[in-house]
Amino acid sequence: MFTLLYRFYLLALLGLLTIPVAAQQNLPWQPEPLPPLVLSDSTLQLPEQYQAIAGQLLQDATTSQQLRLLLLLNQNEAALTQLYALRTEHQAQRSNANPYELIAFELLAQARLKVNATEQKLDNAFADVFSHYIGTLSDADAHLASRFATRSIAADFSYLQLMRQRLASAATGAELLFNRQNPAQRDLWLQFFSAYADYYLYAQVLQLAAVPLQQDRQTRYHINTKVMIRTAEGIELSAMVVRSKKHNTPLPAILSASIYADEAGNLQHAIAAAARGYVGVVSDSRGKRHSTAAITPYENESQDVTAVINWISQQPWCDGQVAMYGGSYLGFTQWAAAKTLPAALKTIVPAAAAIPGQGLPMENNIFLNANYAWPFFVSNGRYNDDAAYEAQNWFAINQQWYQSGRPYREFDQTAGQANPWLQKWLRHPSFDNYWQDMIPTAEQYARLTIPVLSITGYYDDGQISALQYVHDHSRHRPQAEHYLVIGPYDHFGAQHGSTTILRDYKLDAVAHLDLLSLTFGWFDYVLKGKTKPALLKDKITYQLMGDNSWRYAASLTALEQQKQRLYFSPPAADGSYQLQPKAPDTAVIAEQHIDLKDRSQSYNQHYYPSPIVQPAFVPENGLQLLSRPLTEDMALAGAFSGELVLRLNKKDVDLGLTLYEVTPDGQYFHLSYFLGRASYAKDPTRRQLLIPGQPEKIPFSRSRMIGKKISKGSRLLLLANVNYNAFAQINYGTGGDVSDESIKDAAEPLQLAWLSGSYIDLPLRPMAR
Repeated sequence: MFTLLYRFYLLALLGLLTIPVAAQQNLPWQPEPLPPLVLSDSTLQLPEQYQAIAGQLLQDATTSQQLRLLLLLNQNEAALTQLYALRTEHQAQRSNANPYELIAFELLAQARLKVNATEQKLDNAFADVFSHYIGTLSDADAHLASRFATRSIAADFSYLQLMRQRLASAATGAELLFNRQNPAQRDLWLQFFSAYADYYLYAQVLQLAAVPLQQDRQTRYHINTKVMIRTAEGIELSAMVVRSKKHNTPLPAILSASIYADEAGNLQHAIAAAARGYVGVVSDSRGKRHSTAAITPYENESQDVTAVINWISQQPWCDGQVAMYGGSYLGFTQWAAAKTLPAALKTIVPAAAAIPGQGLPMENNIFLNANYAWPFFVSNGRYNDDAAYEAQNWFAINQQWYQSGRPYREFDQTAGQANPWLQKWLRHPSFDNYWQDMIPTAEQYARLTIPVLSITGYYDDGQISALQYVHDHSRHRPQAEHYLVIGPYDHFGAQHGSTTILRDYKLDAVAHLDLLSLTFGWFDYVLKGKTKPALLKDKITYQLMGDNSWRYAASLTALEQQKQRLYFSPPAADGSYQLQPKAPDTAVIAEQHIDLKDRSQSYNQHYYPSPIVQPAFVPENGLQLLSRPLTEDMALAGAFSGELVLRLNKKDVDLGLTLYEVTPDGQYFHLSYFLGRASYAKDPTRRQLLIPGQPEKIPFSRSRMIGKKISKGSRLLLLANVNYNAFAQINYGTGGDVSDESIKDAAEPLQLAWLSGSYIDLPLRPMAR
């Protein structure tokens, strides 16, 4: 399976999750018709044929699917029974489970029952139920319970359309097939009904909840969503401010600075702070929402966010203290503000924080396709443009470009629309001043005295950026009060909380952190002098997967100080190349010959960790290097590094290294990976071309950090390959600008020799007892 596809699907999905719900609610809503059993028919209701199918599926459905089927069938008491069972199950699995999970369905079911009992109209019954269930909660609990208000009906509808297409594809002529004895058909119908329920039921709830939710919030808070802040340059920025009506004295303010203009989501975000004893502020990047300036992703955040912080500190409701939190781009804006370190800024809590130019749009100087549609999403208008992700089948576009052999600079021509931001970024293939000016300098890190809490995940696409901030701050200010929490989370989980299962890996029980409580516990510690969160026992807090424990270190450097060096070695009797503790006498370990004109194959296909755990597989190409079986349980904690010794007939090459644990029962557990361009291996700011035909030493270090117990009897597997596929630039090795190279530059096949002296350093040590 080409696991890189997951990365592009995930980014598109995350884009869909941010459509402004308020804008949706201004329009009268009608459900889209179900695909009829006879494809030429049409209906807005759940017809009897569907009811019959749903009824048959109930006994085959999961608890979650049963809940949705029962609500569609208007069997509300039974639905509530399943809902409470599901909520109890999730709370038993995850200590951070929302105690009000699925409350939208609960409110709807209770309102329907009330209609049946009292003959009230549904909207009145819903308002009563809402008042009873949410109106009586504390502010913090009401905030948790009202998360459903940010749900994107557009995302639900997009997924429903996908399921409709799958049903239609399975049709015979005009008739949709249903055979409960056929597992594939049964599962397809269950997925379809779940998708329809999410779309239909949530859209109905959002309409019914609009008025009572607004009234509840007006009772609790002073809300201003149309604040305008003028910078020293004369740029107007929009913001929203939420203050609790329970507090009449100035309070610290919690700011999130976002390029994602999402009325419903950002209001919920601001309320999070107001519900926990602070003033909540969410500011928009220039050009977003009510700002009329030009939209400039990344480039002006430092001065703009600084202006917002200074404005906040001067308001009568602020006590002069400002803190920041948020993830991804909202993590980047915190570091952008830290460049100037305004006096009022007292702490930041960046999660999965991005560094432009390190991670996306390029990683270790290789431009990746994963972020291609993002500039359209954020810059096509004042609000997020979800059509940017939906406009194309991006997997197909990637393949079309790959097969065409066109230069990467023409990727937007293949996609059919000019992408000015891509073109601008491609003019900066080095990590040059353009990128560096957006983040703190060495001198600015040295002056960064405020406490920092960083959060990221082992499977966070932005991990190398998030950890680069930690490394740089700690290097330039060794005494910095900078804490890091890292565990088995992806980009979404590092910001919003874990799931029970992540890409087929079941998380340890201790890994389920309440990130909101951790964040505001940190704010209470810094801004109000309360006790530091108990989890933070040392500067580095990492979850050791498979051991159900949190472990600690004084620094990332200290964590990785003890490493085991394993050398690339010739094949053993079974044909597998080896990882050995001593360098072999053999001069050439292996050779690869790759025709860069040949598009029938792809190389480095398995680096992206989806799934995390899978059965053994045989890579299509590249080197498989296996260690000896471990003689005792070991802890792998940190990022792998090393040095490759290569000889090739080109001036450059892009490389991929992927690390797995091969368990005694034959499972492959994805641990970490590295992508990088050889000519930038020694210095990401300056390209140093290779000399064809000469041995070259290529150091590597910016891989993904991992923390996992490696069991006795397991072996470590390293896949080493050239990165040559449809999901990134293709480096043809001419020494020219890679963005301008095309298949015309392929010339003779790449001849790559992996030489003796190549090694990997692993932060592997015996388990602490």
